Amino acid sequence: MNLLPAFEEVSSEGREMFGIVRAAERVGLLPESLREPLSAYLGNCPTLMVTSNVHDPLDLSKGMAVPFGVATDGVWVWPLYWGYFVREYGIAVPDEFITHARARGFHPPELTMDDSDRIAEELTRQAG
Repeated sequence: MNLLPAFEEVSSEGREMFGIVRAAERVGLLPESLREPLSAYLGNCPTLMVTSNVHDPLDLSKGMAVPFGVATDGVWVWPLYWGYFVREYGIAVPDEFITHARARGFHPPELTMDDSDRIAEELTRQAG
């Protein structure tokens, strides 16, 4: 299973299993043409967990705008907020993920409950 990293600016339990990067260092590095299709893909893939929104750490005036949870497309797993940060700030996404999403035509897959359970179990094992 491939993981997109968590952002240092968004604190949460267990984020270390994703690896941690600074979102602020990635702002504006994504080509404009990828912002919409990539943010839609990241934000519309199935979720393994969703909780309430959190404050936008890059612009506190936006309030509780950042979706919080874990999403997956069956191959990759990521903090749900990736879609928001890609759309709002053009946060750079690893090339491997872009290639993967592009190969899928930026169309989020549908996963069965069994798929979701298997991925959640694998993620729990990796965190353990």
